[in-house]
Amino acid sequence: MSELTTKAEAAIPRSATTGEPVTTTARRNRLAIWLCIVSDATGTLALLVAYAYLWSLNVNDAWAPPKDTWADPLPFWLIFVGAVVAALAMWWAVAEIRHGHTGKFVAGSVIASVVALLALIGQIWQLSTFPFDITDGAYASATFWLCIATALHLSVVGFLTSAMIGRLRAGRITREDHSHARLVAMWMTWVCVAVFLGAFFATTMNASPNSNSPTFGTFQE
Repeated sequence: MSELTTKAEAAIPRSATTGEPVTTTARRNRLAIWLCIVSDATGTLALLVAYAYLWSLNVNDAWAPPKDTWADPLPFWLIFVGAVVAALAMWWAVAEIRHGHTGKFVAGSVIASVVALLALIGQIWQLSTFPFDITDGAYASATFWLCIATALHLSVVGFLTSAMIGRLRAGRITREDHSHARLVAMWMTWVCVAVFLGAFFATTMNASPNSNSPTFGTFQE
């Protein structure tokens, strides 16, 4: 019985970095990525709750930007589409490396990296062309922060997808040990959810429903 167990253990591929069975490292890394997602989700949720709270309360009638110059909704959704395309490309790359197709894995990773970079550039462009400044009311401030969070998410996505190519070249991603690539795809899926929620809030919750805004006093410099 012990001999069979030893042979079974020997048949399990080993991690190129730790020498442990790949099932062990995959399980540990999967827990880590879920902890990262949960941690990031709390920050994203805090931004969304703050946006909804300020929108619904409209303190001192200071929610709307000057002359009700709301942000153009189209860039929000184009950036979301970019995040989705990048995630789909990464999932395709994961499916291909599972069958040993390293060339297609590289292609998928490159596509994901390029699309994520384009989405990041689009997000930076949107931030720089808003028809308001970050100090022009609660809506402006909340929208800026939602977009800054999206830019940070896309920056991490771009770094991780480009790193996949380097790890493949170093022999750390193989047909037998590809859990890191799958975890990156999982993270990118969460980023799609976060970007969608930010776009949904920013494009559907513009004018405050509270016309009788409370007054919390005035501030003087």
